[in-house]
Amino acid sequence: MNNEALVSGIASLVAVALYLYLGWRLSRRRVAPESRFAAAQFSLFWLGLAAVSALGGLESLMAVNQVPPLTLVVTLLYLEILLLCVVLWALVSYLLFLFTGQGFLVPISLLYAGLYVLLLYFITASDPVRVTVKLGVVGEEFANTVSGPILGVLLLVLLAPEFVGALLYFSLYFRTRDPTVRYRVTLVSWSLIGWFGLGFVDVGSALGGTLAAQIVARSIGLIAAVVILLAFYPPAPIRRRFGISAVEEIPRGSAS
Repeated sequence: MNNEALVSGIASLVAVALYLYLGWRLSRRRVAPESRFAAAQFSLFWLGLAAVSALGGLESLMAVNQVPPLTLVVTLLYLEILLLCVVLWALVSYLLFLFTGQGFLVPISLLYAGLYVLLLYFITASDPVRVTVKLGVVGEEFANTVSGPILGVLLLVLLAPEFVGALLYFSLYFRTRDPTVRYRVTLVSWSLIGWFGLGFVDVGSALGGTLAAQIVARSIGLIAAVVILLAFYPPAPIRRRFGISAVEEIPRGSAS
């Protein structure tokens, strides 16, 4: 029995629960008609992230007793890549809408469609030949090592748009004096900046490469989710202290 895989799988399920809850709560926000699509994209980001975490957790739990077959792992990898491109598309579109009032759907959709094709090429060219289970995480061993500019392009397209979008969103702090807006902008933007900024660093290896270090590294997304939950739904003491309000939700049973 692989206890590391069991711990990793349970940790992934915790992430799934938190992401699902946040996506569901955000989906119930009251927003202006012109902002509904963008708001739905932000909910989609968290719900899609829950799906990605669920696939990773499922693989780890399957590896508790035996290594999953290569064909299944590669199939799930292709599905994870598709979901990843969708959630990043949703987040970047949402952040740009907040900053500009426009979603830029066509160029952003083309960007992430291109990213999807690039990732598929990378996996296919690398030729996965064996399943690995390291620190409870299921991965693939490749016959070929793809190097050169394509790796830099992948990293840049994967992380830079979200990082830049979060910075642009934070700039809205200086355009308003509304304490609620400033509070929300600060928490949401800097949680995303920290999350995607650390994506450029192998945090798990930097902390020692142990199972505990890997779980801490994967907890960065959970911390960001909790901070964003507090940004939209601050507890009563924080609301009183800073004179801010929580977002209004659609009443249960409402058709609007």
